[in-house]
Amino acid sequence: MIIRLVMLAELVAIAAALVMPENLRSWVFVAFVLATASMIVAIFPPVAALGLARLLRPGLVVVLATPAFLMALQAVPMPIGTLGNPIWATASTALNEPLAEIITVDTGATMFSLAQYCAVLAAALVTAVITLDRIRAAQVLHLLLSLTTIATALWFTKETTGAAGPDGSTLVVLGVLVSAATAIRAVDQLRRHRRPGTIVSAPLPALFAAIITMIVCVAALLIRANLAAVVAALLGSGLLLSVFAIRRWFLGLWGTAGVLAAAMIIFIATLTVIPLRTNTDPTIALSTSSQTATERMLQDVGPAGSGAGASTVLLPIYRDAGVSASRERPTAAAAIVIDMGWVFLCGVLICAVLGAGVLIWRSLSRAHDYIYPALGAAASIALMILAFADHGVLGLGASLSAAVLFGLAFGQSGPGAGRDALSLEAKEAPDRAADPVPASYPKFASALVTAWPRVTLMVLGITLIMQALWMVFPEWYLGGQSSSKIVSTATAWPNGISKPASIAAAREDLWIRGGSKPGANSASSADEQEATAPPVPSNTLARALRSSPLRGDIWLMLAAASKPSSPQPGTAAMLKMSYYTAPNDLDLLPLRVSVALATDAVVREPEFRDLIKRDVNLVVTHRPALRPALVSAYRSASADGRTYLESLISEQDPSYLDQVRARNFRQGSR
Repeated sequence: MIIRLVMLAELVAIAAALVMPENLRSWVFVAFVLATASMIVAIFPPVAALGLARLLRPGLVVVLATPAFLMALQAVPMPIGTLGNPIWATASTALNEPLAEIITVDTGATMFSLAQYCAVLAAALVTAVITLDRIRAAQVLHLLLSLTTIATALWFTKETTGAAGPDGSTLVVLGVLVSAATAIRAVDQLRRHRRPGTIVSAPLPALFAAIITMIVCVAALLIRANLAAVVAALLGSGLLLSVFAIRRWFLGLWGTAGVLAAAMIIFIATLTVIPLRTNTDPTIALSTSSQTATERMLQDVGPAGSGAGASTVLLPIYRDAGVSASRERPTAAAAIVIDMGWVFLCGVLICAVLGAGVLIWRSLSRAHDYIYPALGAAASIALMILAFADHGVLGLGASLSAAVLFGLAFGQSGPGAGRDALSLEAKEAPDRAADPVPASYPKFASALVTAWPRVTLMVLGITLIMQALWMVFPEWYLGGQSSSKIVSTATAWPNGISKPASIAAAREDLWIRGGSKPGANSASSADEQEATAPPVPSNTLARALRSSPLRGDIWLMLAAASKPSSPQPGTAAMLKMSYYTAPNDLDLLPLRVSVALATDAVVREPEFRDLIKRDVNLVVTHRPALRPALVSAYRSASADGRTYLESLISEQDPSYLDQVRARNFRQGSR
């Protein structure tokens, strides 16, 4: 009963990740569900049921914990002049307070990425424990089959309306592989004679379901997915068929070598079919979408990366002005390089290749149920190809689905896995055949080894609970505050200032955001909005900058808080940070031009004059809808600011300068 509840919890978590948008509530829900599942599996099953100790060796635990350790290390203060990102020194000067240099440019983004990795790891380990029983393994495989079918159908429906998420092609490829594995397993069962006392599930319903899933996924793959996804699905399915052929007809060393050599030749030949983008970074060579901003980010990446999750935060800064950030998403490989560095990506690829090799070897050495480790190897190959083509592998729903698949593969890859009728929740007596510790071992060593999986799952569950509380605490805090103390960023300042499109910045934004963002009104007067807006505490805004100095909207709000008649010493520095951290955010442009032109010290500085000129030229020549904002900036500008604005407008459109003066005169006479 307990294991059924755990399986249901995993299914609910993955379904929620696939259906719900990736926001704070969905992350918290998934974290709590998987944390509960980890704690249940760690506490209730008997020691004998935790045969995962044969797979979860200390060395493997170290490998799995390394990414989490590196992510946490990115948020730890670094010695001056080492790997710390220079943005923190610049922000420290602008805020006039000491800030420790750290690797990541956004601690909130890194913490959210760490939470996602812990959730993925928990899903994989819990699945591995559950699927030590072959009956449970078959049930998990069928659940994955149903889940990928429904997810593919939903993705295809959303794709036709243009509202599909980034992880659709990954789920479709996983659906093709799961359906192929289910079909092969069903065919094996049909051809194999039943042994006395062996429990074998009915293969025909599973075969029909696999055929239906294959039809749905292949149709979606050919109609909507890119060529790289098609090749990934073909190669993964080819690997499954190769293992099936070796098991059925090519037993022996030479037969196995021949089939694997043929598969390798087909693999290399198939890769040549994918159109590669030449003269570009290898991590985006398979992408068919525009990757202009991604290329710029890759050129500036450091050896330790910019912090986990930083690619999403940096994308609005590197994209062209006026281009929606949703039109470009870095590939998964490029995002890993930007976030963690090239060395980390190479390590991931090496581990994926070695893991695929181990799974293939274990699949060929098993007596029965060889299709599970073969499925894991096929998924490793397919996901590596997809990582260089799109971003879907890093999506929450796709990553959790892949984690369950790999947990199933490793759970059924051990020499003692796959025994008939092993009930994890009912078998209380120790099974010496499944005991990973020899009888000659001391009792302390035996207890330590058998308790190792329990401790790992317990620590992982506690970590997820703490991360969920860390994410949900700001929302509870805001729920207990009045709207007069914590106000919306959009309503507090002109023109509905927006934050960079990053889910990772959600936690910091919760401290300053108490309502929904209204639509921007570029034609409204900045003075009128500022007069009716309640003040935002500067210490509240500075708190967000201490964890994410790339918040150009907050830098602008702090600069605007200084009165033009008596500007603060750091006003120019904060305004400059706004220009450099949000150069292409059109929502900030009206207020930024108004603040810059209202301060004589800013207008007289050559660097600011170039920045102001860029914004004004962008409005006059490319964004006519924002032209009314120049009238508001002209009204609030200082004498030098008006003169400079008139010269800029006259260079681009002299006729519009007359309109600006006329509108200013009419508004001033009212």
